Formats: sequence, structure tokens, C-alpha cells
Amino acid sequence: MLPLIVTAAIVRHEGKILLTRRKPDAPYPLFWEFPGGKLESEEHPEACIVREMREELAMEVSVQGIYDVVYFRYPERPVLVLAYRCAWVGGELCELDVAGHCWADPAELPRFDLLPADYPLAERIAQEFSDADTSRL
Repeated sequence: MLPLIVTAAIVRHEGKILLTRRKPDAPYPLFWEFPGGKLESEEHPEACIVREMREELAMEVSVQGIYDVVYFRYPERPVLVLAYRCAWVGGELCELDVAGHCWADPAELPRFDLLPADYPLAERIAQEFSDADTSRL
């Protein structure tokens, strides 16, 4: 089975990283995740990030480049997560299609109840911050 391609936004603001909480009626309900979503047919991944951030959070972001790629095999199907560094450039953050959000300290990310595919990203971010090298984010 081909993997589902999803995008994830790594948004850093005032030293914190944005996480969103999945809605109670979504698969993996109430898990935390990096915001983003499924790539639509013939959609560019960067356009997907911009669209998802508008739809879920009313945020305008500028995509600054790929941060990481994660392959994870869920019981239902495999996913390929394309994670992009993003900057918040406009809009008032509103919880339009999420159950919550938080701005988390990077070192604390692996302690959240995250979607399994997001743990490698959380661990990488936490490691880079503990190494005092935040320039890559």
C-alpha cells in the first residue's frame, strides 16, 4: 500500500513550537500533533501547509523550507510526513478545526501525547535545542 502523504508545519514563535490537538471525533482523538494535513491530489506540499494552516487555525504562514521527512507505518496504513519550517506572518490564531493548541518549549515536545509519526520530529527538535543550535529551525 502506498503511503498517505501528509504535511506538518514546524512553527516557532518567541522560542516556542506550535502544537495542535486533534478533535475528539478524529482518528487518534485528542492526540497532539504538529499542525498540517493530507496532501490533496495535484497539490504542492508547500501549498498544502498554507491551506491547512488557514483552514485549521486562521493563520497565514510563510513556508521556509523542508525540515525533515518521516516515514511511519500505522496499523491502518503507512504515512510519509513532510515537515516544513514555517513562519507565522499573519492572521489571528483561532481554533477553527482543532480541539486546542499550545506553544510548547522545544525540550518538552517529546513528553506530549503526540501522534506516533510526530515523535521523531519532536525528538529532533528537542535534541537540537538541547545542543543550543536553534539556527536550523
